[in-house]
Amino acid sequence: MVPIFLAVILIIISAIIYQNKKEDPPKIFGVYSQPGKWFYLKYITFSLILTLRRLKFMIFEKEALINEDHLEQQKELSTDDKAFDAVFFQAVTQNGFFLAAGTERRQKAKTNGLVYLRTPEHGLLLSEKLPNTVLDTDPESIMLNKVFAAEGIKFSPVKPMKQWNIEFQGKMRSHENPEKMVDVKMDGIWTSDLPYFLFEVDLPTSVIAKSVALETWDKELFKALKEAHQTHYEQMGGLHLNLTIDGKKYKLVMDAFRDHSYGWRRDWTLMHRYIFHMFYLLDGTKVSLGVISQPSTSSHMTFGHMVLPDKSHWPIDSADLLLYQHAENGNPPDTLAFTFVANNNNYEVKIKYEVTAIHYVGNNVEAKMHERFLSCDINGVKGKGISEWHYNNVKDFKKC
Repeated sequence: MVPIFLAVILIIISAIIYQNKKEDPPKIFGVYSQPGKWFYLKYITFSLILTLRRLKFMIFEKEALINEDHLEQQKELSTDDKAFDAVFFQAVTQNGFFLAAGTERRQKAKTNGLVYLRTPEHGLLLSEKLPNTVLDTDPESIMLNKVFAAEGIKFSPVKPMKQWNIEFQGKMRSHENPEKMVDVKMDGIWTSDLPYFLFEVDLPTSVIAKSVALETWDKELFKALKEAHQTHYEQMGGLHLNLTIDGKKYKLVMDAFRDHSYGWRRDWTLMHRYIFHMFYLLDGTKVSLGVISQPSTSSHMTFGHMVLPDKSHWPIDSADLLLYQHAENGNPPDTLAFTFVANNNNYEVKIKYEVTAIHYVGNNVEAKMHERFLSCDINGVKGKGISEWHYNNVKDFKKC
């Protein structure tokens, strides 16, 4: 028995030495890591670590362990210069109305804020300061710490994970005719009876483990992972919106989405790229899907979830949407197709981007965002959607 045991040990040691001599493949475009010689070992190791960290959520329901009221509240900003607390809403109708609006609270009483509104009659409308997004945070938001508000934009949590009020009043500019301004007022109630998707709990272990296993494991990586941690959750729902444009009134019932992110620090200069899509289909299906590249922590990660017409909620397990294959040069295409897998089902996505506008965040410099309004087809079911293509703008902002 001893000789056999020693032989096995010798084979294992030889295999490790042989594997260690292999060269890791180069990064694509110097950014995107490929599976290296220890990829599968790192994948298994990180999967085990995540499983142990999430063990309590396997035993108890998420709702029993997390204070939803606290999750929804406006957060006190950390002492870091790049502290943040951000909420974002979007909504569509199948007959051509689109809304995208958000606030990202920052230090020094500033907010990165924006509103996009697209209608069949007016085309795409932009809040007055776009493409710049730096706004003055409203005193109400600063003093009461209950609402997210800046220069006419106001988001108010009413009932945790159930209801938010959305308000906007101000001038908006035509994207097609920048000289044309209109007066816009919005007053809406966002509601949901669907579960929220908390990334640190609900993202599949395989998705996170794969993205981390792609990278070189050293002190810098794990320090960056710790420093970059933030809380992010998303929720599908609906929006009943009262809209007035230059005195003309509209009452809209819209499919909708929202998210909330907060943490010690958000540094847009660390982000290389991302592509985010939100799809709303005629049959009631809603899909949130993104791919992100932040090389200091993960050079390529896929994330997302979907709600089916029966209200069942599924994480997205994988997608073949690879950032380096699509517009690495900074010029997003007019069409796109890719596939993704959720609940052991394959979905084929076809997209036509109908109109795109650009804005900047991170002191109006660090990140360049292409906000895109689209029509789509997923496995033969038509729909509408909104997409955001992000590019790091630090190197190029002087010429943009």
